[in-house]
Order: sequence, then C-alpha cells, then structure tokens
Amino acid sequence: MAKGAATDERVSVSQVMDRIPVGRFHRRLLAICGSAWAFDGMEVIIISFTLPVLISAWGLTGLAAGLLGSASLMGMIAGNWAWGRYADERGRIDAFQWTVLTYSVFAGLTAFATGFYSGFALRFLTGVGLGGALAVDTSYLSEHLPTDRRGRYLVYLDAFWPLGNVFAVALAWLYLSALSTGGTVAVPLVGAVAGWRLLFASAAFPALLVFVIRSQLRETPYYLARTGDVEGANDRIREIAEENGEEFTPITAASVETGESPSYARLFETDLRKRTVTIALAWFAINFGYYGVFIWLPDTVGAAGVVGSFSVAGATIEGIYVYFLLIALVQFPGYFSAAYLVEKVGRKPTLGSYLALSGLFTFVFAASMPGVSLFGAGLSGFWPFFGGLLGASFFTLGAWGAIYAYTPELFPTEVRATGNGFAGGVGKIGAVLGPILAGALVEPSSLTELLPVIEPGYLAALAPLAVAFVLGGLVVFAFGRETMGEPLF
Repeated sequence: MAKGAATDERVSVSQVMDRIPVGRFHRRLLAICGSAWAFDGMEVIIISFTLPVLISAWGLTGLAAGLLGSASLMGMIAGNWAWGRYADERGRIDAFQWTVLTYSVFAGLTAFATGFYSGFALRFLTGVGLGGALAVDTSYLSEHLPTDRRGRYLVYLDAFWPLGNVFAVALAWLYLSALSTGGTVAVPLVGAVAGWRLLFASAAFPALLVFVIRSQLRETPYYLARTGDVEGANDRIREIAEENGEEFTPITAASVETGESPSYARLFETDLRKRTVTIALAWFAINFGYYGVFIWLPDTVGAAGVVGSFSVAGATIEGIYVYFLLIALVQFPGYFSAAYLVEKVGRKPTLGSYLALSGLFTFVFAASMPGVSLFGAGLSGFWPFFGGLLGASFFTLGAWGAIYAYTPELFPTEVRATGNGFAGGVGKIGAVLGPILAGALVEPSSLTELLPVIEPGYLAALAPLAVAFVLGGLVVFAFGRETMGEPLF
C-alpha cells in the first residue's frame, strides 16, 4: 500500500530506495547477477588451461600464443566502452541480456576454431560480450540497492568470480585430464574429439541465463526516472517493496531530473574529470597486475617446481588443478574482508590498501622463485612461494571487489554505465599489456635485447606487476574521493 506524499514534497529515487531494507528481492537479484558474474570468470580463465594445448595443436609461436591468450581481453576493451554507452542510451536490462548471450555464444563457437586466426577472432568476440557484461552488471545491481548496503553487496557480486574460476578448473580437469581416452599428452582426446573443443562447447551453457534475465528482471528505477518514465519507475519500486514486504513510497515528478544524453565528454567535465582519471588509473593498475600474474600462473607454478600430482578418493589429479582450486578458495575470504571494510572504513582506504598489499605479496612470491637472488639472498622455498601466492590472491581479489563497489558510485545515473565501461576499458588495456610484458621479460627476447640492463627471469617479469599494484593504491589514496554513505546521483 502506498504512503501518501505531499504534493509539494520532492521524493527522489535514492530516498525511496533507501527506505526499502535489503530483503528477499535483493538476495534473488544478487543470485541472478552473481551467476552472470561467475560465468564471466569461467570464460576468462578457461584460456589459461587451453592455451598450452592450443600451442601444441596449432604449432603457435610465442607471439601468437600471447596474442591468442590476450584476445578476449582486447575484446573486453571494446565491450566495456560500447556496451556501457549502450546501457545508458537503451537501458541496463536490454544490454545485460545481449552481453550474456554474446559471450556465451562466441565462447561455444570457439570449439569449432581451426587455427590461430579463427581462434583469435572468436576469443575477441567472446571478450566483447564479457567486457560489456562486467560494465552493465555492476550498474544494474547498484541501482537496486540501498545506500547503507550498496558497497557490501557489490563486493558480494564480485565474490562470484572465483566460483567461475572453480567451474573452469573442474571443466578443464574433466575434459583435459579425467575423460581423456587418447591423443598425446599435449592434445588429449575425449573419444574422437579433442578435449579442448568440448571444454569450449560447454562454455556456451551460460546462454540459458538469458531466459532467467528476461523472465525475472526489469529495468532499474534510476534509469526509468532519468528517461522521464516516472510511472514506470514507481511501478518498479512498488514491485521491489512488495516482494520485500515493505510499504511503498512513490517518487514525485518534481524530483526527477532527466539529464543530458550520455556521452564520454560528460566524464571529463569539471565535476567528474578527477574522478574519471583517478578510477581509470586504478583500473589500469589492477588489470595490469592481475592478468599479468594469472594468465601466466600455470607456467609460473610449473617453473617453481611445486607441481606434482595428488591422490583424491583413489583418483590422481594433476597438481596445477589443485593449486588453482586453492587460489580460488582463498579469494573468498579476500572478498568477504573487503565487503566488511568498504562499509566500515570506506571504499577509498580499502581499495588503496588492498592494491598496495597485492603488490607486496606478488613481490614475495616472485622473489621466492628458483634461481632468484635478491640482494644476495633469495626467498627460495615452498612456503614463501605458496604464502606469497595465496596472499596476492587474497588481496588482489579483495581489491577487485572494492573497485567494483566504488566505481558505480562515482558517476551520475546518465553516465553510470558509460563511466563503468570507460574505466573498465582503460583497465583492459592494462590487462592486455601485463601478460605481454611479463611474457617478454621472463625469457630472452627482442625486448630484453633492446634493454640489456634487464636480466630476464621471473623476478624481472613479476616485479613490474607488483609495482603497478602499489602505484595504483597510491593513486587512490592521493586522489580518490570517499563515497561511503553517499546516495547515487
């Protein structure tokens, strides 16, 4: 039942949404948005397991392998920028459906790739959908949450990412190891079909989520109000309140500011310029460091000499799958700690400190790699390596949760998805460059020949990634704006 509102009272969307406590609707919404997020994580990490197989199957050079591994990240740059703008122009829910469908279909079609060029094109198009989904998903969820729980729930959203990593580990083990019946070790077969093809084919099943989105979700009240559909916004708010068992307070037409059409120029106007540049630099730093470390992680773990095999319930499991599973599991407490801190101490200090600590622990496990001598004394050994790796995973994924909570709050409704997409797209430039630089520095190459002062190796490869994390944290501390407790605008 609607509460009456005085005709001269200005009641905004943020005021009304803040009057609806977190309840059944929000938990259901988190489950749906989180599922899309988990599938994003699965699609991104699958290439880490298939790349060594494709190098053998297609006879790829190091450069070709690096480009193939980064293809989806390149696509995510375009996806972030294009789909973010589309969501502000045409609506969040429309963009959400199309991005999920895009990355699912093209991930599945990768199973039919015949070589580098078709594989690169299909991975690039998969990335276009992935980048768009990341920009739209956070904008959509943020516009349904009360101010006092928004940060925490957006971190919870990102906590679905390691679930996707776990799915990827399980599928990779299933198709590249457990079900293998023939072929070489490098190109396992499942029956008469290459296991990597079945792995990509299985990555198409998130397309089924589109049916859930279409049947269960509606447009956000913020977007409806901005486009002048006050009645539609009130209908949406009424649905949310009724599902949570709360009373409904309508917004008033006088409180609605339709604003200008979304544009990238708006992000660089005086009131938003500093926010845009600061968060874009933070996104670049976290992407550069994270993807530089994790795209090459199977190679790094293998080079550390800690990969063996484990016996579980009578089955032998290769060590790399166990390590990836442990790395994914430690990410959950990283997220939950960040979810607590963004509401307790703020978005800015949480993100800044977690980025800096990500850099510290990345340096620890880099310095513990075999053959590394740091100031005459290395940190060699299993526990420094393993502890540094788990610490880096803990804080890096916590930082991811914090940056996803922070970014939507920095931009007004008319460019929220555009701002999300722009920052994410800048970040994905770092995601492309990080693995390429790490790969170039780990072994002698044209780059190290041009810069002979750099001694190739894992410390040389990982140290720039650690520095990027720290610099990103310092940028946030120096120039970031605290948004904890502020309503969306």
